[in-house]
Amino acid sequence: MANQEEIVKQLASTDLFAGLTRRVLRHIADGGRVREFGPGDQMTAEGDSISGWHKFSPDGVEMYVVLTGSGAVTVGGATHGKIGPGDYVGELALIDGNARSATIQASEEGLTAFAINKWAFDELLEEHPQVAVPMLRVLCARLRASEAEVTAQRQPAAES
Repeated sequence: MANQEEIVKQLASTDLFAGLTRRVLRHIADGGRVREFGPGDQMTAEGDSISGWHKFSPDGVEMYVVLTGSGAVTVGGATHGKIGPGDYVGELALIDGNARSATIQASEEGLTAFAINKWAFDELLEEHPQVAVPMLRVLCARLRASEAEVTAQRQPAAES
């Protein structure tokens, strides 16, 4: 299991938390927990509601930063990529309160992640609003990449 210093180091190297002070990174590390996902375990399930009883379960609503291992990302049953150390998922559900947008399933070697629940995340934003700035940059970059992908798909194939 990862210790606090390893978690702080991983958070510091993640674009979502880039540029934050060690004090803020330690605060984030103190507010989360390490979760283990065995081979084939689901980390998130597309369409899962984050309201109702799940909101009050021990897991609550969490975002994850991958510490070790990897996982497959599927949307609508189609593979959408892989995640590995330094990648994070679930932040959209923490921000907008909507259902999970993808299914994440641990690979054969399993996956270890640092989990931050909704309440710790909200507290973090209230106490350290500077966290929102890199998050907005990352989300904007993802939106632009997604828009570029859609635009590229609409372009007619070049004739030979």
